[in-house]
Amino acid sequence: MEAPIFIVRVLLSLLLYIFLGTLFVLLWRDLKSATRQPSATVARERPARLRVTCGNDDLPQDELFPLSAFTTIGRAETSTISIAEPYASAEHAIIAWRGGQWWLEDRDSRNGTRLNDVPVEEPLIISRGDVIGIGGIQLKFEYIDEQ
Repeated sequence: MEAPIFIVRVLLSLLLYIFLGTLFVLLWRDLKSATRQPSATVARERPARLRVTCGNDDLPQDELFPLSAFTTIGRAETSTISIAEPYASAEHAIIAWRGGQWWLEDRDSRNGTRLNDVPVEEPLIISRGDVIGIGGIQLKFEYIDEQ
């Protein structure tokens, strides 16, 4: 009676090892094929800038600010675009290139950021002609390649 049980155990063990071996081979092939495929194409940043449409003494009208992939706007001197505006926070807003789009995000500023006179409460996609408002300052979003 012990011999049939032993044979069943051996067969089940062999089936288990065959299953694990097959699984290992399939995973190994999948891993190798994934490393051979070219990586996904990353959308290149589309050059853009901000034009001052309504400024103040320190920020003249029609001044241009080119955007980098990550641009900070605020009162702080460390901001990419430093604005002397009493209603601006030190780090007021961020414009970033993500997923092939330009995004505007308010950084929990006290007086808020506006996009086309609508308060920005979550990150929003911005496009040509949109106007960003920070206090009394208005900045128009433009693409550089559309002149």
